[in-house]
Amino acid sequence: MTKNRLIFYAIFAAFNLGAFIFTLILENNTSMLFSMVQYVPWFKYGALLGLILVIIDVIWSWFINRETQKEKAALTHELNTLKAKLFDLQEESKSLNIPKTPTTPKNG
Repeated sequence: MTKNRLIFYAIFAAFNLGAFIFTLILENNTSMLFSMVQYVPWFKYGALLGLILVIIDVIWSWFINRETQKEKAALTHELNTLKAKLFDLQEESKSLNIPKTPTTPKNG
């Protein structure tokens, strides 16, 4: 993985860890939940941030997959071209090794 990808996954993991810890705190302290009603819009934006991170990851994976497929196709084409050249060289060497004058079998 590239360095950018690792940084992205670190941010994504930190977001999910923060959300997990937040839910654990709220589970043990419900009075805190009622005092946080005024911050509900922030939670919407936090959830939107998580959704955006997932969408970015899907798009990023799609781009990487597409680039990999293009690279694989180019390498396959290059391999086939090299195989054709090798075959042509083998056929050429075979034609050079064959005598040009036919020999007659000796009866004896």
